[in-house]
Amino acid sequence: MNAGGTVAEAVSAPLPAGPKTEIPSVDWWTTSHCNLACDFCYGPRPAKDPVEQRDDILEALAASSARAVTFCGGEPLLLRRIGEYAATLQQYGKYTVLNTNGELLRRRLDQGLRLADFALIGISVEGSTPEVHRAMRGSNANFDEVMDAARLVAKEPGVSLKLATVISRVNRDNLPDLARTVRDELAPDVWRLYQYSSRGDQNTGQQRHSLPDDEFRRLVEEAAALAAPVPTAPSAEAETEGCLIVDPAGNVLQPAGAGYARLGNCLTEPLDRVWARVPARSAIINNKRWLSVLSQLACGGGRRSGVRAAWPLAWSRDLVRASAAAVARPRCAAGNSAPPGGAAAPGPARRV
Repeated sequence: MNAGGTVAEAVSAPLPAGPKTEIPSVDWWTTSHCNLACDFCYGPRPAKDPVEQRDDILEALAASSARAVTFCGGEPLLLRRIGEYAATLQQYGKYTVLNTNGELLRRRLDQGLRLADFALIGISVEGSTPEVHRAMRGSNANFDEVMDAARLVAKEPGVSLKLATVISRVNRDNLPDLARTVRDELAPDVWRLYQYSSRGDQNTGQQRHSLPDDEFRRLVEEAAALAAPVPTAPSAEAETEGCLIVDPAGNVLQPAGAGYARLGNCLTEPLDRVWARVPARSAIINNKRWLSVLSQLACGGGRRSGVRAAWPLAWSRDLVRASAAAVARPRCAAGNSAPPGGAAAPGPARRV
């Protein structure tokens, strides 16, 4: 990355004195474009992205205190350089997460993408059959390709698999069957269950997707029982405001109401300076507590071989503390530890 220029000066500018809370996670909308057209999408409206700014955004993220960076969008696998971006951030001690609809994963692997450049890969599965999956994601959605992608990730040592499902009126009746598929066929490290959210400019599915809060809670309880021992992590619509987002132009956003509040721009000031102004940081910190599931797996040896050092115990403790004070290096029974401040140590220990 370029060490000079206004972006480097902006991200290296001194921060105000006072207590500091690290950014638990940043969602980077790497692109506004997607290979699907889901009517429940709360991502950016497709537009002409300022692609020339991606390297500068990468630099800003690397310079921030963010522990994890999630590549999302849009569909991040539309970017040929996505693996390069992830590898760079890993060199800066970040935990890299890829959120994808899964349909392009095998193609990108054939073109040289390395799963090992990501600590965790999240794949969206909306039903246990092609019919239900397409009913959620559109007639062009390829259920078999998604399932194959999930199996590929599950076989990769040192990379955690997250499955993600949006629950709505469209797929609610299929959720028990999907829970059994998750348990018996895919066995991810965590299953995220999201209540349909009506937020977003291109979200046009309110009429057919909306689901009452009490019904969502009932459905996720039933799904969790059926999917056990796979850990589940539900996210109600009210919790979707707990995200810190960087869009393709470097704008820093937080979900608010039916849209997104602009908090600043990481290309003109340090991301941590923007984070310090967020009035409700606890909402973001609390929404990322699900990552502690992976921390617990790390100390327990993981549900799959090779997961054990990817997510240090610091996640499960520091994410819920949100404390400005320095904390001692936590250790799990296996003796793994996180460096001071919770950042990942350089080198292979981030993934093995």
